[in-house]
Amino acid sequence: MYAVFLFEGEAASRARELLEDDLVSRQSVTLRDAEALGAPFKGLLLVIEGEEAAIKRFEEISGEGVSKLHEKDAEGIYGMLKKEEEDAAEGVGFLFG
Repeated sequence: MYAVFLFEGEAASRARELLEDDLVSRQSVTLRDAEALGAPFKGLLLVIEGEEAAIKRFEEISGEGVSKLHEKDAEGIYGMLKKEEEDAAEGVGFLFG
């Protein structure tokens, strides 16, 4: 299970602090600048992959300026991140393969 969150404006400065939560910190977490990723948003994107309880916990503690993306948008962002990871793995394989 995964969820994608968008930190807008000043909320982005709280991202690392929120990830210190015990339950959330034990999940797979990816932070990316939305514009650098090529997403149609401005701000910081956070993808949490893991337990549903951890995603709910993050929603509870995230506060103002942080929104969970709708399923369609989240799928697009998740796909972009996976493609980025695959491209990086291919590049490493090319260099060391």
